Amino acid sequence: MTVRMRGEVRRELSAGERWFWLIDQLSPANCVVRIRVRGAIGAYRLEEAAAALVAEFPLLRAVVREGPRFEPSADPHLPVVHRVVDGTQEWREVFDEQLNEPVDLATAPGRIIDLAWRPATSAEFHDVIVVFSHVLIDGRSLASLASRLLANAVGAAPGAGARPPILPADAMIPPRYTGVVPCLRANLAGQLGALGRRALGIPGEPPPLPVRRTRTVHRTIDGAELVALRDRCRTEDVTVNSALVAALATAMGELFRPGGTGFAGIGIPVDVRSRLRPAPAADEPGMFTAVVPTFVPFGRRRSVHDAAWAVKSQLSRHIHRGTDLSALAAIRYGCPRTLESGKRAIELVDRRAPWNITLSNLGRLATPETPEPLRITALTVAGTNSCASAMTVAVATHGDTLSITFCYVDTLVPHSAIELLADRTVASVLRW
Repeated sequence: MTVRMRGEVRRELSAGERWFWLIDQLSPANCVVRIRVRGAIGAYRLEEAAAALVAEFPLLRAVVREGPRFEPSADPHLPVVHRVVDGTQEWREVFDEQLNEPVDLATAPGRIIDLAWRPATSAEFHDVIVVFSHVLIDGRSLASLASRLLANAVGAAPGAGARPPILPADAMIPPRYTGVVPCLRANLAGQLGALGRRALGIPGEPPPLPVRRTRTVHRTIDGAELVALRDRCRTEDVTVNSALVAALATAMGELFRPGGTGFAGIGIPVDVRSRLRPAPAADEPGMFTAVVPTFVPFGRRRSVHDAAWAVKSQLSRHIHRGTDLSALAAIRYGCPRTLESGKRAIELVDRRAPWNITLSNLGRLATPETPEPLRITALTVAGTNSCASAMTVAVATHGDTLSITFCYVDTLVPHSAIELLADRTVASVLRW
């Protein structure tokens, strides 16, 4: 299929993109999704599906050159690797490997790994793992691209053709949020909030960025338990996201400050695309999230219900004030220009960050309508922990299953402690 290109990305990286690019030079900044598909995926279908995505979105045809700046690739593609696996759980090891394997942005923005189990039998399934650099896209964009990839692979009609390039997110923020005062206020609010509350995070001294590695622990909530959780959240007028953040804070208090009370500092990525001007299309890939801090109460006489209400009210206040947009805009005032100065700045931020854990909920991934059935049976998302991050809790829902991935810095705390934190988080959100 030949698609006429209507434009390519030729520009310097924006401040937000450059910040993640600098981080990525020291420690991989990857986001990863795994989708299990029952049945066969025909020969070269994934390659053809990836080519269709590349043809549609200019950002996927860009590579990063010296500057750093985006330039059109001489060979625009998303590489696809196929493997036959012996076990149904082999994807877990590959998944963690892909979190820690850098994406070579000089050649492609990401990669696709297809793990096939019992091909050419009635039991065949594929774990399709899609990896992109966080320099270019966020988790929600990744999930959307992975869904489109699989839809294309089983016969969905191609997109409307090549799209024109769009501006980076931090160039589309309304001016009232980009001045020095609102940006300074957004940064200080988080710093002072964490200091004043002595916010609890993941304890320990993380290893240096160049040797930092992310591992994962996986949990799910499904079936009747997920239905009951949703019903309870509707009754109490809070979101499932707020309840999960509250349960995580409760578990952190039980594990890292047993018998005590206080506040857990948890960053929450907020999707800002609908408030950008002009607003990008819902399926346009890019970096359209900004992280805002929440300080979540835990301890004696602090119920998960009360904590969920605190999360909801803090998020509502941040969005109403545009704190998320100003936090994204603030990067332009302090992002280093060079790798040499960037290394010092990133190491400073890494040491002095007011919180070191985020919970990112990508919401519900719907199975696209396709001529051939697309039987998705599992979904897992994750992100690496690089600068200022000891743990990323990545959440996504497909069908009647909510997937929670606890992505943590290896050697910072014992693996058994993260297993316990995961168990207590799930137990807390189910019993509240």
